[in-house]
Amino acid sequence: MRFFLLLFLSCFAFAIQAAAIAVVHADASVAEGERRFAKTLATHIQRWYADAGIETDLIADSALSNRDTHRLILLVDCYAPPESFVATVKTLLQRGTRFVVCYSGSPSLAALFGLRPGSYVRSDTGAWSAMTFEKSMPKGTPTSILQTSTNLFTMSAATSGTRVVGWWQDRQGKRTEAAWWRTAQGSYWMTHILTGDGDEIGKQRLLLAIAAESVPEVWSIAAHHLFDKTLVPLKNGSLMKRIWSLPKSSPRRKALDQLLKMVRSLQLTTQQSVQQRDGLSAYQSVTDLRDCLERLYGMTFFARPGEAIGVWDHSGRGLYPGNWERTATLLANAGVTDVYVNVAGAAFALYPSNVLPRKASDNALAEAIAACHKHGLRVHAWILCYSCTNAAKGALATFQKKGWTLQDPNGKELAWLDPTHPEVKAYLVKAVTELAKYSVDGIHLDFIRFPDLPSSLGPRTKARFEATTGSSAADITRTNGKHRAAFLKWREQQIADTVLTIRSALRTQAPGMTLSAAVFGKYPACIDSVGQDWLSWLRTGLIDHALPMNYTEDLNALNDWLGTQTADPRLAKKIISGIGVTAAESRLDPIAVLQHIEVA
Repeated sequence: MRFFLLLFLSCFAFAIQAAAIAVVHADASVAEGERRFAKTLATHIQRWYADAGIETDLIADSALSNRDTHRLILLVDCYAPPESFVATVKTLLQRGTRFVVCYSGSPSLAALFGLRPGSYVRSDTGAWSAMTFEKSMPKGTPTSILQTSTNLFTMSAATSGTRVVGWWQDRQGKRTEAAWWRTAQGSYWMTHILTGDGDEIGKQRLLLAIAAESVPEVWSIAAHHLFDKTLVPLKNGSLMKRIWSLPKSSPRRKALDQLLKMVRSLQLTTQQSVQQRDGLSAYQSVTDLRDCLERLYGMTFFARPGEAIGVWDHSGRGLYPGNWERTATLLANAGVTDVYVNVAGAAFALYPSNVLPRKASDNALAEAIAACHKHGLRVHAWILCYSCTNAAKGALATFQKKGWTLQDPNGKELAWLDPTHPEVKAYLVKAVTELAKYSVDGIHLDFIRFPDLPSSLGPRTKARFEATTGSSAADITRTNGKHRAAFLKWREQQIADTVLTIRSALRTQAPGMTLSAAVFGKYPACIDSVGQDWLSWLRTGLIDHALPMNYTEDLNALNDWLGTQTADPRLAKKIISGIGVTAAESRLDPIAVLQHIEVA
């Protein structure tokens, strides 16, 4: 592989002496309870720039000064900024600073960008499932980006210099609302925010294209950084060893040889771009080179007989909402065997349920089953057991009225069902057995745990511990408390008992149906932290498979976790390592995903 390892990008040794780009997160612009989430949205943008080798400063809106020297400033979720902040933005605009505003309902801020606020709108029907861009966008902008948003704040032009440069599309590809506006001075306004849940490469490229208008050296730096990242998994020669191990006459080896020729050609194209000091062309050439190497690497992987290769589908509606057939075809062609479809939770159902609160009028589960089974994919109905995430309207209030939810130590109600409540257990068992009536191949339990230790210490839960065990809960918060160990064991048993009851019900009503669970990867720490002794569940046959959420970017950490998880060879084949491709804890590119698969 030396023919491309010898490629140098030394003439691209550009560096921005100080960060020319700032990402501003909402602090004074949103309610106190929303600030943490607002900062998370901003850190997504900072991370996309960092992954491209671009340094940015992350600052709070309250810290933005009219003496700021950044060339480009991105305002993220500054929904209702104070007038002092708007005045600062005005001063900076007058000095030539360019801005990107992602989601705001402020009339005075919008006026600075030649816009007039419309209204806050919501939709759960996929009206905003992708963004497409006009040709007037800067060079390097992708033609479209996939993102499903459920709420927008619409805008209209107040001056002739501000125009639409990006549009929302629905699931059928029909144009719906304006997504992006551009001012005559080169600033941008988005009617929502860039979410961190898909098409991250497209979003990163959009941000680079916008930044390059203000900071021209961005493309050159990104090209150099991407090239370095491309070499990392190849320096040990493992790719070539995998290729050379294939028989020369095999169809796959011949396809790989063709890809190698493409790599050599791309090397020359990249060298030409480097010599011409064309940053965008070099970035595109390195991108094509990396895509080619990803295909090379991927083609050296073979599924072993009986091996499960699965995907978690978070939306319940596939990779292309409204088109499960397209999703199933893509997954089957990629060698996937199992699809875990999130169609249910303690507080919602995406199918006609007589137990769980209905959230949508369609039947996502039936659509998934029909398409996946047609292509030979096994379908696991994925249910969020205790978490009230994605709750249907009024569901959480109903649970709280019944006294079903956990409380924090001060008695505040949490959006999480109490695993120690007998009625909650019966409710979940009933929901799972209803799911099992569908033609699914398995049931997949998620959030089958406590959220953390403090969330177990509410008044109702402590009272139930005292009533059922006769032990005092007075000292369980202390590490050396007299009844702390008993409390932790009782807590763990509540979760295990729910799993046991579900297992028993399935054996009666759906014999042979697979039962699996998404579990914490850090074992045995998860026993005390969230009450989840999942290796014990495997050992006693309560579940057929465990999918530990091994979310990390560190291959050494992954190796350590898997070593602990598979220490008992009798259980090792019942463990399917969950890879955090777009998890909060890890973001993995295709080559990194393949490396994680290789370790597993």
